[in-house]
Amino acid sequence: MLLCSSFDLISVYLAIELQSLCLYVLAAFNRESAYSTEAGLKYFILGAFASGLLLFGISIIYGFTGTTNFEDLRILFSLGTENQHAVQTGIIFISCAFLFKIAASPFHIWSPDVYDGAPLNSTIFFAVVPKIALIVIFLRLFVFCFGSQPHYWQYLMAFCAVSSVITGSFMVLKQRKLKRLLAYSSIGHVGYILIAMSSGSIEGFHASTIYIVTYIIMSAGIWSVVSCLENSNSLKRTRTLTDLAMISKSNPVLSFIAAILIFSMAGVPPLVGFYAKFCVFTASINASMYVYSILIILVSVVSTYYYIRLIKTVYFEKVSTKTFYKPISKEISLVLGFSFFFTVFFFINPNLLWLITYEMVLCVVQ
Repeated sequence: MLLCSSFDLISVYLAIELQSLCLYVLAAFNRESAYSTEAGLKYFILGAFASGLLLFGISIIYGFTGTTNFEDLRILFSLGTENQHAVQTGIIFISCAFLFKIAASPFHIWSPDVYDGAPLNSTIFFAVVPKIALIVIFLRLFVFCFGSQPHYWQYLMAFCAVSSVITGSFMVLKQRKLKRLLAYSSIGHVGYILIAMSSGSIEGFHASTIYIVTYIIMSAGIWSVVSCLENSNSLKRTRTLTDLAMISKSNPVLSFIAAILIFSMAGVPPLVGFYAKFCVFTASINASMYVYSILIILVSVVSTYYYIRLIKTVYFEKVSTKTFYKPISKEISLVLGFSFFFTVFFFINPNLLWLITYEMVLCVVQ
């Protein structure tokens, strides 16, 4: 909440640090696990490096403009500033720090290891919640402040978007652990958000907001399915693709909801994931970003493969041993039901989603 309400670079830095310190603790929350401790340590070291980049970029901008307030920066950039190359360097450093925080390629190295090593509840939290605030402040900073100079950051965003989609689509093909698979999947989805933002238009910002809202809700449903794969015995181990093989037999309703959510993440119609990707590609093509759009569309076909592999594992994988899972709690059932309803209904009637996200964009960029 502090990050979303920030209107100054100093308050943005303090809010990000406050959030990051909490996430480091969540990553290393399981003191009995060496993997959790390793995840927290990696996250802390690399996060401190990204915070240094952010603070260095802020200091450069303050040194050449004399202000850190968003409104003052917007006025200065709209009128044109001296030492534009130095200011551009500061914007690049700030961009790299934010790209690290949202796990965009090539700043994604920490994400799979932290997702895999952290406890499941902590992984679900920082895979879903912090991205909302970071995308909001991302839009406010680069649209409201630096929107009059889009060439400062557009090319970097477009490059990271294509790199994220390629990394997420190809690296996930050899993953067997569910957490690492979903980590690389999130990297790919960040690429779709960035390609819409790099268009530099209100349509692109709106498309990125639609995508982040739909991705967050679908991701919450997918992670809820993973949390349902807790064995009835007390043995704690990493969930793999094999754990999905029994849910079609033990819980057909859960397997059906999982299949719908996976198809929606792949962008298969008639589900809301297709509508979100359609908005992203429409915005990027209307902004004349033909090369980037074609590359991402081609690579998205590859990403569909591993989503179909998940469906194949759920319904057609044969296992030699039976696995018994704990009953699904009421809270997880509500999350799964809402995710399923959202995925199906908002493709049939997307007007409410369109209006809410449009209001969100206007609140952020004006």
